[in-house]
Amino acid sequence: MPQPLPLTQCDPPKLDWSRHGTPAATNFGDIYFSTDGGLEETETVFLGGCGLPEGWRNKERFVIGELGFGSGLNFLAAWQCWEKTKTPNTRLHFVSIEKFPFEAEQLEKALSAWPSLKPYAEKLITAWPGRVKGFHRLHFGDVTLTLIHDDISPALDALDASIDAWFLDGFSPSKNPDMWSIDIMAKLANLSAPGARLATFTVAGAVRSALQNAGFKTEKKAGFGRKRHRLEGHLPGSIKDIKSNISPVIVGAGISGASLARAFERRNIILQVFHDPNHNAASHNAAALIKPRLDLQDRPESRFFLSSYLYALQAYRDHTLDRSLIHLPKTDIELARFQKLCYQAPLPINHLTMHGNALLLQNSLLIEPQSALKAWLPKNLLIDDSWKRHSCAILAAGFGLKQILKDNDIALRYSRGQLTWADPDSALKHPITYGGYALPLEEGILLGATHDRVETQTPFTPQEIDDIKNIESAKTYTGITLTKSEKPSRASVRVTTADTLPLVDKMDDGRWLFTGMGSRGFVFAPLLAEALASKICGDPMPVSKQLWARFTVRETSSRKERPS
Repeated sequence: MPQPLPLTQCDPPKLDWSRHGTPAATNFGDIYFSTDGGLEETETVFLGGCGLPEGWRNKERFVIGELGFGSGLNFLAAWQCWEKTKTPNTRLHFVSIEKFPFEAEQLEKALSAWPSLKPYAEKLITAWPGRVKGFHRLHFGDVTLTLIHDDISPALDALDASIDAWFLDGFSPSKNPDMWSIDIMAKLANLSAPGARLATFTVAGAVRSALQNAGFKTEKKAGFGRKRHRLEGHLPGSIKDIKSNISPVIVGAGISGASLARAFERRNIILQVFHDPNHNAASHNAAALIKPRLDLQDRPESRFFLSSYLYALQAYRDHTLDRSLIHLPKTDIELARFQKLCYQAPLPINHLTMHGNALLLQNSLLIEPQSALKAWLPKNLLIDDSWKRHSCAILAAGFGLKQILKDNDIALRYSRGQLTWADPDSALKHPITYGGYALPLEEGILLGATHDRVETQTPFTPQEIDDIKNIESAKTYTGITLTKSEKPSRASVRVTTADTLPLVDKMDDGRWLFTGMGSRGFVFAPLLAEALASKICGDPMPVSKQLWARFTVRETSSRKERPS
């Protein structure tokens, strides 16, 4: 079995801006859009070629797939057309694959040619994930963009979606033959809904043959600009409007439950949320850190760590207390690892740099959990056990699962964490993490958190020895002597799995498990909730098939371990 490669960003495109009105890719010897009018070409070749906007009228959900995101022109044109023609309570999904993603500055330069698209372009650029590998989900009201930054074949293998219309906009087949191969066209057909349509600028014989071999009926049409012809195609059958008729309930009102409620509300599905007020949820701490879990190797879970972090940055932008974080190394080995991570640069430079002998996470966030929970949860939380009568419940109850799953053989680990309040100290100006953390807040400095096995059924009582541990740990790594304040300490419980990955799976009784976030719940939960809502509702998945398999109980036997 091949060893994973180092995790880096995608290679940048090699752009030539000397042509008037359009960038060109020097490594493919081709332009990104027509010099005769790129927007008009998109409207004619791709929107018109796929029968849009008529094709999405009165459909609850419509999914466009694209090969070659490039400058984003096709996406912005589709978004603009959607805004003009959509019906209420409908959603457009746009899924696009790009091996050489632009930087945000390059997008801005390329898209400046179309003033009519400026409002859309500005939103895209603000949310842009850069050249980070893997899946990225961006939300723009009732338009959802799923970017896959990867080579075409593995990207299609990783995608779980049912596509209604394809925009085939790779570079010319003669200059980029891998994009147009028989194998790729077969993969498109496998990902297509019955009656799916496709459109492309090319009428090359090899492309027509590959499409026909995959089951598409193709037809030449009048071309745009200097091109005499273009190609349209469709699969047999007719596109069906799939109605969302799902109404699960959520058990747990921490960040996992709140993220689930938010993900379903985005789909116009309002769910009941059940809450046990006797559990001291970790999500109710005074502050939480949004920082990436970093891995040197390129694996599905490593890419998820990055995409969930970038997704969380967007999710919490209205709930931020502070920005930037210093991560102090505990050993020389950890320092060397930080330096190697910065060299590999899996994230854009403004996210990950060395600051002396520490790691500077310039875009990481310190957030106010209560602000996010209040915004995402329904106003009326239910505190009874009537959820047990629902045929579909999502169990996101944290420590409450210990009781709920007592008769089940699913193994989870429960660890207790205590936070300590210290008096303010002017020497600590910004959040610092070192395995534990020291967070300067208005009320004082929040120190945490201990990691201890849960030994009792009531782990929420603060212990003096844990306050001492937190204060001594802070002094060891920051050099600052802190004094415990009068503000009471707080203890809660984390839930983890044997391999420390989240657990999201449907059990035999029809209930879903949504747990195992450990100390990364605020980073992992928003994207995982979006993934579970997508799975239940039949939307394109925002994570790869390989990653989803890693999060389930049955796919990986090593997830099993004796209960705590």
